[in-house]
Amino acid sequence: MEKEESNNYFETPAAQQHKKQRFWQIIFPVALFSALLLTGLVFLIVRNGRFSPGITEVSGVATVLIVLPVLLIALIKLIILVALIYGLTKLKSFIPGASLKILQTLEKARWHIHKGADMSVQPILSLNQNSEKAKQLLRSLNKRLFEKRN
Repeated sequence: MEKEESNNYFETPAAQQHKKQRFWQIIFPVALFSALLLTGLVFLIVRNGRFSPGITEVSGVATVLIVLPVLLIALIKLIILVALIYGLTKLKSFIPGASLKILQTLEKARWHIHKGADMSVQPILSLNQNSEKAKQLLRSLNKRLFEKRN
């Protein structure tokens, strides 16, 4: 009893759920298919004396049973392909309007970002501009004063 509890303690919830579902999702379908296959074989053996199907009938049935899953998968792929084509045709009419709205939104965002960048740099530019004006004023004054002396 303690050993089972300690094993449950270390199991992940996924492993515990797998243990619960193992019978219905693994063991039961395999056992059911095996029983049906065995029943079919027994039925063929028992019928051998009365209606004895020939090898061609059995091979025809086997061929159909082999091809059916392949055709089912192909049908599912065909349905998915048709759904994709239908969805893309509906999406084709929606794309121009939506892309125009997206482009307008991105252009508006670019304009706001550009304006914000200009506004954030404006104090530094005005400071540099004023300092350059002051430097130019000093150079002009120095040049005029030194030219008058010479």
